[in-house]
Amino acid sequence: MKPSSPGTEPPPSTQFRKVSRRRFAPSFIALASLQLLGCVMLARADYGVESRRPLSDPMKATIENRAVGTWRATLDGKQYYLHAGTGNIVGKSDWMELVLVHPGEKPSFYVHHKIGFVSAIGGQGYFNVANLSVQITQLRGSKPEELAADVERYDILRYEVNGDTMNIWAADQKVVKAAIVAGKIKGTGATIDDSMENLIRFIESSPPDLWGNKFTYTRVK
Repeated sequence: MKPSSPGTEPPPSTQFRKVSRRRFAPSFIALASLQLLGCVMLARADYGVESRRPLSDPMKATIENRAVGTWRATLDGKQYYLHAGTGNIVGKSDWMELVLVHPGEKPSFYVHHKIGFVSAIGGQGYFNVANLSVQITQLRGSKPEELAADVERYDILRYEVNGDTMNIWAADQKVVKAAIVAGKIKGTGATIDDSMENLIRFIESSPPDLWGNKFTYTRVK
């Protein structure tokens, strides 16, 4: 995911975890806003596919062990760190926590914290980064169903992990909006509001330019 500039809300990429409904702040990226992705948040134009529903059942989430760890990306000469892990917030659920960090002095320094989970569609991996209706600190000890109930929207990002390299693709919002206007998928503006089945069909059938922005992270050892 792409780091956001100070003062903007970064959106998404690496580990997610389930958190309770009792506590969770709006989200792909807070640090998990990689959308946390810990260190890799996106500028507004680099969000994932915005959807009211995820690509798979959040109650059946599994940890993406290949993505767990700390990652670094260099953009415009500046370094950003993304931490993806199982974390302490989501407890025993298989959602992941994403934390995006841009080190440095204020106002350039910022940290974003997000949670989410991964889906595999047709052999391709995707992050479902949660945008929550409560603060993330309120989610400690929450049950998976409580966590899912606090999600207002998901930002879906495509990803691939190859050894110590992780590539994350943000979506082109113009492509999503055009599909909604054309009636290919239900939604409002650039936010999809359709069934999970239709969302999967849309993702699978969309042209390559849906994923227009690629960001590369290297594992920190």
